[in-house]
Amino acid sequence: MKTKLFNNLLLKILSVVGAIVLWLVVVNIDDAVDSRPLRNIKVNMVNMDAITSQGQMCRIEEGTDVVDLTVYARRSVLNSLKASDFVVTADMQKDLQFGSMVRIEVEYIGDSTIERVAQNRENVLVSIEESVTEQFKVTVRTKGDPDKEKGLVPGSAVPEQSLIEITGPASVVDRIKSVVVEVNITGITGTMVRSGKLKLLDSEGKPIDGTYLEYYGKDQDFHVTVTTLNTKKVGISFDTSLAAPENCSLGAISYLPETVTIAGTNSQIKPIYNLEIPAEALNPEGAIGKIEQRVDISQYLSDGLLIPDEEEREIVVTMEIIPHVSKNFLFQGDQIRWENLQPGLAPDWSESGMLEVVVSGVESELAELTPDAVILSADLSEYQKPGTYQVPVALVVPEGIQAPEGLEMTLTLVKAEE
Repeated sequence: MKTKLFNNLLLKILSVVGAIVLWLVVVNIDDAVDSRPLRNIKVNMVNMDAITSQGQMCRIEEGTDVVDLTVYARRSVLNSLKASDFVVTADMQKDLQFGSMVRIEVEYIGDSTIERVAQNRENVLVSIEESVTEQFKVTVRTKGDPDKEKGLVPGSAVPEQSLIEITGPASVVDRIKSVVVEVNITGITGTMVRSGKLKLLDSEGKPIDGTYLEYYGKDQDFHVTVTTLNTKKVGISFDTSLAAPENCSLGAISYLPETVTIAGTNSQIKPIYNLEIPAEALNPEGAIGKIEQRVDISQYLSDGLLIPDEEEREIVVTMEIIPHVSKNFLFQGDQIRWENLQPGLAPDWSESGMLEVVVSGVESELAELTPDAVILSADLSEYQKPGTYQVPVALVVPEGIQAPEGLEMTLTLVKAEE
């Protein structure tokens, strides 16, 4: 038995060794070193306060703070690897180079053994610049309409903060031209609070990336208190007292639209039936004939009232400006009413001249004007004794006729014959 066990011993040993070697070869072939990619791993920026403490800000160039790793290890290890097994950092305090690059460090913290790690990017690219703070007015934009069946229109829209401070890199803050919040007011009644997101816009109305900016409302809804107003249709009337330039008269006048819809609170619009537009609104500026003037009547509304329809805010006024012509009349002294003539005195018409009166007005009206329609009078109560005087004469003419002022006539008073 023992002899059989040791028969061909060398051959048996060689067989065992060969089996072991073959097993090792198979194992190494099946669990060979291979590679595995881990993509889009975020770089953790550390010690940023090394920059911010100096009144500066660091802006990361887009896409440079993400790295792809290629890990080399045995297949059995690769299969269990996760992105969380690696810590990828860029230290602003110790690894900032040339003021614009921060070296990326990759640390493996897993339990298994790996051969090595390759990365597709060595540096995070940054821009370091002055940090500034500026104030911006918040503008509210609304979309939708209140409850139209109730005749409601949008009223005020008051943001929770009318001004906000924005802090960030100077190059970014300088691009901000407006700050807008848009809220939906569809179907609202009365006073309600609506919310929206703040938008930072440039000069072309395009949104600005706020990643490196700090401001109130950046990561939360911004509230706006919105109100609705009641509406009412009312008439329009113009004060035309100043419409005609000097030496002209106003003829026919018309305007469109003749009615407008105003909006306000119930207490504001209830007593209004007609909008009275003041005289200064009509200003033909010396034009003659048929002219057209556009008047924005919204500027003449009382506080709290508005005209919701933009097309109704501008009234087209058509009016005719008629130039005046003149007409001369000659009056003798006995055609004037001499009032309060003192006893014992009498006018001497032989020594008195004629009084010329030049009136002006619309040609058609002057054509029908006769001397009898022109009333002249003078008060003689101040003249107590005979003599020749320059006596002021008052003049009354029909409506629409313009008469001169400061008329005087030479009058001689003599003793009355007894």
